[in-house]
Amino acid sequence: MVSSSTSRTKEPAKFDLKKVPARVDRVNVSGLLRTHNDYVMKAAENLFKATNFQDVMLESMQAKSYLHELGIFKDVSIHIDVSRGENASPDGYEVTFKGKELSRIVGSVGTEVGQNEGSLRTELTIPNLFGRGESISLQGSYSSKRANDIQLKFWKSYFHTRFVENRPEISFSLFRHLDRFNVSKFQNTNYGCIAEFAVNTLMPFELTHSLQYEASIRELSLLQKTVPMAIREHCGPKLASLLRYSVIFDQRDNPVFPSQGLMVKSVNEYCGLGGNVAYVSNNTHAEISVPLFGGIVAQVCGRLGVIKDTKKTTVLPLSNLFYCGGPLTLRGFEYGGAGPVIDGTPIGAQTYWSAGLHLWAPLPFNKVFKGLANNFRTHLFYNVGNFNTFSTENLRTAAGIGLAFKLAERARIELNYCIPIRKYMGDKVTNGFQFGIGYEFV
Repeated sequence: MVSSSTSRTKEPAKFDLKKVPARVDRVNVSGLLRTHNDYVMKAAENLFKATNFQDVMLESMQAKSYLHELGIFKDVSIHIDVSRGENASPDGYEVTFKGKELSRIVGSVGTEVGQNEGSLRTELTIPNLFGRGESISLQGSYSSKRANDIQLKFWKSYFHTRFVENRPEISFSLFRHLDRFNVSKFQNTNYGCIAEFAVNTLMPFELTHSLQYEASIRELSLLQKTVPMAIREHCGPKLASLLRYSVIFDQRDNPVFPSQGLMVKSVNEYCGLGGNVAYVSNNTHAEISVPLFGGIVAQVCGRLGVIKDTKKTTVLPLSNLFYCGGPLTLRGFEYGGAGPVIDGTPIGAQTYWSAGLHLWAPLPFNKVFKGLANNFRTHLFYNVGNFNTFSTENLRTAAGIGLAFKLAERARIELNYCIPIRKYMGDKVTNGFQFGIGYEFV
């Protein structure tokens, strides 16, 4: 008789780190050359509250992330060792963060995605200028299509204070901004300064706030000789002094292809604190996504813009009017092709609104392509919009099908086949394929 025996592979015993008592006796942060000690002290606060080894590890990772957010280190490593010395506790540990500070001057060159345009961006930054997170940068961007910028900016965060969860930050900028409105044959050049205070609030829900004061000289000039008189009369420099308040509520699980969540963004301006430009305006964008089945997501988007003059002695600046139409607002129409026209030239509207209904779906056989397919979505859409009225008369509508590609975790590219359904005389439509790139679509 032959006997056989089977050997079973023993599973490694699970070790619960919560049962290992531990406390942190000392925290060290090495590599501080220009940085003051008090700027990094908050990283150690929760480590001293740890009661077991799992807490020590988790709080060490949190402290590492916090040190990265301060904007002073290029890299940070963690070293945990048994506490030694006369004052060492029986279960004591010593945690050391080894950081490498950023160079005195940091430069970068890259591309940036705007609303239906791309640009080349360069930046030269002096980080941690005075040792407590102050930074100054010279930024420049160039777009062959529309906007060019030069900006000198100083900013300081207050992440090292007890308001770290609110992410308070102040900044001051000197800027030159050139915006070309090729569709209306003019360009607007702004020279000025901006002072900003940004903060997050957590109750009753998380909001991102930004309060800005801007003082600028705005000069409108012509791009062609044949420009309607209604645009020519706006030429010349004007002085603007305004307050701008923006608030963002964002609960989406992904900023590009959300499967669920709500996002609302509102930008409000009051201009007229001085100078010869006076108006109030609001621009609000919202979207909500709901998962259905099989990876299909239903999404509803909307955008509303209103601007109104506050003094009869001034005129509304053309560069602040709203252009209805284009791949980001009303697909199937050209940029400004569904708005007011003067002598054949599109000119912005004082009010506009647009809405979109989408059905997003992953690519067929997306599991075969694995990670690559996650960057693509197909969608069916229906867009509706109008200008200078909130009635349902003279609605512009379009529908179609398209393919979208995620770009850099924030923006997306769309290639859509559009079919304008309701249009009117004077509208400029795109019946067929339309290309769009940006970070806010309707």
